[in-house]
Amino acid sequence: MSLPMRDEHAPRFPAMVLAGGRSTRMGEDKAAKRLAGKPLAAIAAARLERQASPVFINSRNPALAGLGYDLVPDTIGGHEGPLAGILAGLEHVAAALPGVTHLAVVPADAPFFPDTLMTRLAAAIDGPEAVAIAAYCGDPEPAFALWPIALASRLRHWLETAESRAIRAFAATCQIRLVDFVDEPPHSFFNVNRPRDFERARDLMGLGRAPKILGISGWKNSGKTGLTVRLVEELTARGYRVSTIKHAHHDFDIDKVGADSFRHRQAGAHEVTIVSGTRYAIMHELRGNPEPAFEEVLSRLAPCDIVVIEGYKREPVPKIEARRLEAKSRVPLAPEDPHIVAIAADHAVTDTALPVFDLDDTLALADFAERLLGFAERW
Repeated sequence: MSLPMRDEHAPRFPAMVLAGGRSTRMGEDKAAKRLAGKPLAAIAAARLERQASPVFINSRNPALAGLGYDLVPDTIGGHEGPLAGILAGLEHVAAALPGVTHLAVVPADAPFFPDTLMTRLAAAIDGPEAVAIAAYCGDPEPAFALWPIALASRLRHWLETAESRAIRAFAATCQIRLVDFVDEPPHSFFNVNRPRDFERARDLMGLGRAPKILGISGWKNSGKTGLTVRLVEELTARGYRVSTIKHAHHDFDIDKVGADSFRHRQAGAHEVTIVSGTRYAIMHELRGNPEPAFEEVLSRLAPCDIVVIEGYKREPVPKIEARRLEAKSRVPLAPEDPHIVAIAADHAVTDTALPVFDLDDTLALADFAERLLGFAERW
């Protein structure tokens, strides 16, 4: 088989994301856990696509079936670990891509591996049974490797007879070519194994530092609140931390008359904070002072990725205009507001050049929001 070339020196080998583990330390299938809007397995696969072809995923999880990559399940039962995944990949390539000599593998829980990984591993291959393994400061990272297809039968025999299921143990019997990536950032081979690792990965991606702002505007009864709720649900499910700000045009109260906190306020408290093991709330009484500026309200929010604001028609932030036939007014807001970037309506809209979405098409609107806010192509 004539392999496509990444450059004039290295072949573009097929690659596989190892996503068949139990994820016991995470408490859920970490390969399907969303970070920056994408499952971890999809982030790894997308990074691989820039370096390898074709790319597939070692998993049986149906939640990963819709990512656009072929799933290659283990061919040995019993959750035998990453070695079983590597074997499944080697046997799959041998059957589907005759003539290909090597398969690259990376773990699903590593969203930061170098863009030069495949090129540098391929450059180290000097024979049909050579295994190129990444290292960092001399420490091998055996889950990031280029494996020869010729080792498939020997690996199957190992899994059927040997006691150890560690990649290092089997690799020690092979012709290893270690490739040190000491010149790459320290987190290049960082693994997201535990919930605290997930938080570290969010920090490394810069999430939560400066939230992106999305506005939902529209007349009364235009469907603003319903749209806001659905977008918050969907964006949260995609792995983002979402906060909301709701602007009301009338007096409101979130407290109960007679409650202790209500009595504190009635007594003249400037701020009242209610704290429990479930949530806390801070109520600030203006006492005749002017309504705080939007920027002041925003500054008081805890770190998050996205702030969805409902109302605040005059703020210069990108907004989606909600329209319903039953709204208080059908006068369009977009012609007078250059910050409206799309319209979500329950009826046909033909008087605009802006993107128009069905008011209930939450998935399409969330996709649009990701692109608009700059998340979709980030990883």
